[in-house]
Amino acid sequence: MPQGVDVMVDKNYQKRVSSKPFFMLFALVTVMLVGLGFFRFNSAQLEFRLGRIERSIVRYTTEEAELRQILSGLTSPIRIYSFCREQLGMVAGTQEVVRVPRVRMASSPVDQLESQRGWRYSMFAFFGFTAN
Repeated sequence: MPQGVDVMVDKNYQKRVSSKPFFMLFALVTVMLVGLGFFRFNSAQLEFRLGRIERSIVRYTTEEAELRQILSGLTSPIRIYSFCREQLGMVAGTQEVVRVPRVRMASSPVDQLESQRGWRYSMFAFFGFTAN
């Protein structure tokens, strides 16, 4: 500092300057605590919603099992037979088996080629290729 210059320094000014970082730190900590409180509240709300969804999943799973059991009871062959007999008045008739003899059709050109030259040639002829 140059000589001969007197500078008056306010003593309260130093106190105000030194208290500013503490105030900023206090404000920062307060903001962080409010933010953490918000996140805690949000996580509790999400946990409640997740629990409600899990309970509905359990409820729907048990309902599905009950419906599957009811469906299997309704579609069982004995149940269908008894319903048809009692409600519709149907009676079981005699079952006859009709056997149809196999009839060989007239030989086609592919069958003739197969018998003459083998199955490979008939495959070529079937897809339109000709071997000379």
